[in-house]
Amino acid sequence: MIISAFVVGIATAFFAIFAVHILLYMPRRTRFQTVVGIIMAVWAVWCAKDLVICMPGMYVQPVLDWILIIDGWSALTYTIFVFEVVMPGWVTWRRLLLLSLPFMLFTVGYALWPVREVVYAYSVFLWCYAWTIVIVGWTRMNRYLRYISREYSNIDKIDVSWLRPVFLFAIIGQLAWLFTSLYSNITCDIVYYISVIVLWLVVLRYSWNFQPIAIGTESEEAETSVYDGSLVTITDEASQGEVKNLLSFGRLEKLMDEEKPYLRPSLTLKELAHELNTNRTYISNYLNQQMKMTFYDYINSLRIERAAIPLMREHPEYKYEYVASESGFASISTFRRAFVKVTGQTPSQYAAALSAQK
Repeated sequence: MIISAFVVGIATAFFAIFAVHILLYMPRRTRFQTVVGIIMAVWAVWCAKDLVICMPGMYVQPVLDWILIIDGWSALTYTIFVFEVVMPGWVTWRRLLLLSLPFMLFTVGYALWPVREVVYAYSVFLWCYAWTIVIVGWTRMNRYLRYISREYSNIDKIDVSWLRPVFLFAIIGQLAWLFTSLYSNITCDIVYYISVIVLWLVVLRYSWNFQPIAIGTESEEAETSVYDGSLVTITDEASQGEVKNLLSFGRLEKLMDEEKPYLRPSLTLKELAHELNTNRTYISNYLNQQMKMTFYDYINSLRIERAAIPLMREHPEYKYEYVASESGFASISTFRRAFVKVTGQTPSQYAAALSAQK
């Protein structure tokens, strides 16, 4: 029990420190960062309340049942976080109130009728609720990833692929919480608190500089939707004609050869469409139909083939960070991933092969 109290204290301090740092000391924080800071503050309070069960005579079933009822509300923090990542701005006070209604009903219900049957029903509800959030979040995450790969050449601060392991870890963590709540065990409680700290450390690590963006409207998505890498082509004759126009006159390739817009780290599909005096839907269709790749992959392949590789051949003494920057990449990690995807080798392996040839 002493170890449990110590771990609960660490968890409380962990969330409190991050909440204070984000909400009081982070300059010009975004809406997303504010939301994360509030979540950290809520979790600090939730963890602090668990110190009650570490007191003598308090680790009894009625108290533990009330702890479960209150802890169930934490599902809302996961909901808010996931939705703010994949659907920024979706969470409003009205929607939050609607999401809170079933939690309120179960809390009031247990207060009026404090029996285990209510706790079991609440646990079933939490299980169904959690899976609903996972399914909706996973679907929206994939839609978000498709959108940014079609619209942006630099996704370092808007990428949400890190949510995949977080989803898995969160599911395992919630199962552990449900088990320890229904079948109280101090050792399992300690493991749960440690897993919660690890989970939020991972979340904070990847979302610290995250800048969510609002994706296109449903109508825009329908025009150039990508499913499992294949394009659902549009049938409008004018659109098909513009795609052929881009191909016939080589307008896109000519722009890339003469202006080299791919060297701009922040290049977007919208900017490219403006320079070509066309619609970004047409370019997206053209890239998917003719190049068999997304805008993100197309631009990064040009950066590797036309900038990075020639630079490495001519100046093997250059550091990879400099090569990446001169080639239009915003980060060394994106440069390495793109290099492997295009050449099948890491930059180091490619440089070693060049040295061996000489």
